[in-house]
Amino acid sequence: MKTVLVVDDQPEVVGLLQDILSLEGYRVLTADSSDPARKWLAIKKVDLAFLDVDMPGESGYELCEFIKGFPGAPKVVMLTGLEDEAHWQEGHRVGADVYAVKPFGRDRILMIVQELIGEAD
Repeated sequence: MKTVLVVDDQPEVVGLLQDILSLEGYRVLTADSSDPARKWLAIKKVDLAFLDVDMPGESGYELCEFIKGFPGAPKVVMLTGLEDEAHWQEGHRVGADVYAVKPFGRDRILMIVQELIGEAD
């Protein structure tokens, strides 16, 4: 079973992603900031991480850069309401695989996940 980590400080976003992904058979881990996310990453193999850009404390960009610094790093999708070119470029610079703008729908999320890591198995 493939594992997806969702890191966002908005409970409704976390809940929506958790519902969408778990119904498709993915194991979903959640965190509301980078500290608990880093703890999950230390103890679980994560195939894909959804990271909110704007979180209290460490930003999603900083967390992405940390994640991508390891061999075999999970794929990363940056989630944000910020859709200007500068933010997209920053996501690309830190190694994000996809930059997705909120709000999003179920079909878009599943398309991204399946393109990056395939079916849940």
